[in-house]
Amino acid sequence: MPAPVIDLAAYIARVGYQGPLAHSLETLVGLHRAQAFSIPFENLDIHLNRPIRLDPASLMQKLVHERRGGYCYELNGLFRLVLQELGFGVTCLVGRNLLAGQPLRPRAHQILLVEVSGQPWLVDLGFGANSLIEPIPLVAGPEYPQFFDRYRLQAAPQHNFHLQLHMQEAWQSLYTFTLDEAQPSDFQMMNFYYSQAPDSPFRKQRITTLAAPGFRVSLVDQELKIRHADGQITTSLLDEAGAYTQALKTNFGLWLPGPLPG
Repeated sequence: MPAPVIDLAAYIARVGYQGPLAHSLETLVGLHRAQAFSIPFENLDIHLNRPIRLDPASLMQKLVHERRGGYCYELNGLFRLVLQELGFGVTCLVGRNLLAGQPLRPRAHQILLVEVSGQPWLVDLGFGANSLIEPIPLVAGPEYPQFFDRYRLQAAPQHNFHLQLHMQEAWQSLYTFTLDEAQPSDFQMMNFYYSQAPDSPFRKQRITTLAAPGFRVSLVDQELKIRHADGQITTSLLDEAGAYTQALKTNFGLWLPGPLPG
């Protein structure tokens, strides 16, 4: 019998999941929530000049065994492997970031579509501080409260969907996507650009963010920001030596393999 592509027991321990592992909506939602609260979004390897590898062994080593985080290709890539190991049908999709504004970025955001009992669900753990905490049905219109955030899908021209988040008293489109299937090899090319190109937005800022039941915490360069359930935002500037490294440990559970430049 071939060896599994991932160590499921190690992943379960990493995210602290204690629910069922049957092919069910309860499993999908529970695992998604557990990873959202445990594995941060972060692009720090880019600033450490370390390659971003997307093969199963590398994803397991970095995100599970080294207890690091990653960006969309890593976070959703690992979750895809977990779901497939459990027997879920998973389709990779590509989104275009709309939150970043003009000029529009290329279609390069990895998202997942997962079918449970004939119903497709949008799955996304990799959109930074605005990522879903739980999957939502692929149905345009209804609102889906998730802890202190609200999401919805809106139908758009040319067979597109917009994922929207209610923020600052209005609905904001996060990204647009179609149901055209992408392959893991497509993301290898996208990953190369976003991790290596001088004009990649991920090379311009160090970003780390993590969700919790009552808040979201983000560290962008030296600015630490916590968005609380009541909408209040607290911000602090980490201008003392060692404060950045300590903030990574305290807020995200991250220990880096080397010093960051600058």
